[in-house]
Amino acid sequence: MVTSGTRGSRRRVAWGGQGQPEDPRSRIVEAAIRTLATHGLEHTSLTVIAREAQVSRQTVYKYFSTKEEIVEIALERAVTDAGDRLVALARTAGSAEEFVVELCLSVVREFTANPAISPMITVLEQPAARRRLLDPEALALARGYLEPVLGYRPDLTGDLEEMTETFLRFVISLMTFEGPSGRSDDSMRDYLAKVLVPAMGLHRHPPGD
Repeated sequence: MVTSGTRGSRRRVAWGGQGQPEDPRSRIVEAAIRTLATHGLEHTSLTVIAREAQVSRQTVYKYFSTKEEIVEIALERAVTDAGDRLVALARTAGSAEEFVVELCLSVVREFTANPAISPMITVLEQPAARRRLLDPEALALARGYLEPVLGYRPDLTGDLEEMTETFLRFVISLMTFEGPSGRSDDSMRDYLAKVLVPAMGLHRHPPGD
């Protein structure tokens, strides 16, 4: 789940996590992710990122114009990695309904608890950021995360775009508007099954059933 504020192709860093990436730009992005997780958005600065990346501030400015640019790319990378992992977990579901419930719950919990990507919630409080999350590029990226639904319900292939938009609107709402405090995961699952599943059209039986 990524925003499209940073234009261009998805920024996949060719680095498996062993040692430091050789590319200084990739090293800076990785350092920004670690800095966000350790210090939070308010205490993340170019100086701290440069120190964590073991490069000079001049090197940082060679690749990035502002702290905001680095943070946006770091969040995009962290969110994409988390999204891939959460989809893999949700794929263990036994039905399309269970898949979307587990994916939605996991995304909301991850964004709330993971300090490397929780700043995205603050970003999404801005109307412009919410609009970017629903623009064609962002929807196309998010659609890939929901494609496993078609493995359960191939009859819904023509509805995938609308289903993706509905899913994103639910995720944005759940992350930016506080619900009942102390709601357990099981309670959230019940809520999503009653509200999200029908909204995505998954309550309709496949043809022939």
